[in-house]
Amino acid sequence: MTIVSGSRVLIVEDEYFIATELERFLVKLGATVLGPASSIERAADYLDDADAAILDIRLDDTYVFPFADQLANRHIPFVFYTGCNDIAIPDRFRYASYLSKPAEAETVYSALRFALDPGPAAKGSREETVFSALPQLRLAARLHLNDPHAADRLVELTLQEAIDHARSKPHDVSINVWLGRLMETIHRDREGKLLS
Repeated sequence: MTIVSGSRVLIVEDEYFIATELERFLVKLGATVLGPASSIERAADYLDDADAAILDIRLDDTYVFPFADQLANRHIPFVFYTGCNDIAIPDRFRYASYLSKPAEAETVYSALRFALDPGPAAKGSREETVFSALPQLRLAARLHLNDPHAADRLVELTLQEAIDHARSKPHDVSINVWLGRLMETIHRDREGKLLS
């Protein structure tokens, strides 16, 4: 039994063979696949039913970010899986996992598993806590930095920054988004120091 088993995973992908490969892999894990949807309009039909989503960033000439906003507003975790350069991802999504095509099926599974698992503190609810955001934060750090020690240091610095500035967290921003923004700022400002 895996965390993905029993989950309803929406695939938003306009490349037929990639969508089919993802669908086959997720079905083997016991997931119910919604879609695959090759456009935002088609993906919107599954919004109410999805537990998680795998999103290609660019569908023909349309970016998926407005749909990712809808997922984020509903606290539906998602993973970006794309051939686009990650510079195209707006800062508000820097907390989300980002995978480059092609990626091994196990890598996609790991990113999806972390996106789906809310952690022990939030089991049975969608309540956000720093603890429940930690797996996603760690995965985001490892996607930023190839060195696991530097990635752990980035997470540590992000959590310290969150503690130091907890009162300044905007009320209308989720913990995941806020931590993602903090991590992005720290990564940008201290990248060279993280690797030393």
